[in-house]
Amino acid sequence: MILFFRRTLLVLAAMFGMPSIGANILSAQTAAPVIPVRQLGPALATSRDTMGVFVTIRALSDGRVLVNDVGHTRVMLLDSTFSRGRVVIDTVGGADASSPARAPRHSVTLIRYPGDSTLYIDRAAQSVLVLDQSGRVARVMALPRPQDIPYLAGGGEGGQPEIDAKGRLVYHGVYRPQLRPQDPNIRVPINISLQRDSAPIVRADFDTRTIDTLTALKLNLGALFDRVESDGQGNVTLHYHVSVEDADDQWAMLSDGTVAVVSVQDYHVEFLDQDGTRRSGPKMPFDWKRIDDARKQFLIDSLKPSLDSINDAPGRTLNTPDGPRQLRSRYAFRPKDKMADYEQPITTGAVKADLNARLWIVPHTSASAQGGVLYDVVNRQGQLAERVQFPKNHALVGFGPKGEVYVLRIEGKNGFLERRKVR
Repeated sequence: MILFFRRTLLVLAAMFGMPSIGANILSAQTAAPVIPVRQLGPALATSRDTMGVFVTIRALSDGRVLVNDVGHTRVMLLDSTFSRGRVVIDTVGGADASSPARAPRHSVTLIRYPGDSTLYIDRAAQSVLVLDQSGRVARVMALPRPQDIPYLAGGGEGGQPEIDAKGRLVYHGVYRPQLRPQDPNIRVPINISLQRDSAPIVRADFDTRTIDTLTALKLNLGALFDRVESDGQGNVTLHYHVSVEDADDQWAMLSDGTVAVVSVQDYHVEFLDQDGTRRSGPKMPFDWKRIDDARKQFLIDSLKPSLDSINDAPGRTLNTPDGPRQLRSRYAFRPKDKMADYEQPITTGAVKADLNARLWIVPHTSASAQGGVLYDVVNRQGQLAERVQFPKNHALVGFGPKGEVYVLRIEGKNGFLERRKVR
């Protein structure tokens, strides 16, 4: 439910041109230093097949690339020129070695595995497919904790899972919710989760079947439980406060195995090196914009129709010792004085790691950059080293060897994959 609210509010915010709201910032930073801006070079290869506007990729060492075309529910293997391709995973394929694997519930994530192998999450079977360099299923592995599959297969909201040097899977996990004790006077069977304010980055060992926690992300809770109410006839209403803060701390694993966490509170990076060393980068320059009460009210008023439609939805009928009873949920916005006072520097899914131990970050303000999106490129010390300007209607989808970047050129409802370099 929390992820549903976050997606809903993000879409509405984009439609109405409203700012993202982040954690409170005590003061704006001083004048930012001059950061060099580089441009993308011309396309070295462009796909002939049209794709959807949301893809993920896995670049192979010989120039071929696996493309997860999420909108068309297929995974394709393109040759190095992008002129030829074949489907290796779809929703209707067979199960033998010569035909595409079937994916009844499509996974977004493609995970880099040793050599040119790739991991693909099979949601229906709650397992992991190992694709060989030809895109065929070589074997199937079981996750140490199968219930974490939604956080592995869902794409941008949970960050990009990665394999470390010892073959362990590093990904965005979840702390199991604490359950609120059942009120003995309420006979409707309900479990109310007390949401936590952080989530772990975990490491799963396929051999020992163990999972350990590496670090944690600060969360901005989408819907926080407030109270439970009974109407005297046994019907129950659960009340929640909705937060319009749209992003948690974001993370990525660098190519050298370092885990990097980008703070949405003050725009700096926390690092966890492979040897266990923890270190902090400096605060990076960002044009902080204050949000006054009028803007907060505009945000609330604009999103209220969506919230009202959710509140008007019928409840669930539950069987109780006293007969059928209704269980409903009601949501209200957090008061303005509890809302954040400054825009967040980044939004969900804004951080990617290249193959040279650098982070590529889309700041919230880059949406207004002249010509297209302007990416902040951050080095292993957490310093903003340069910015890369993308052409209009182009988005970064991944990285290849030799400094190559993979870009999706969007034309209406269609996308075309391009391979480029930074000039």
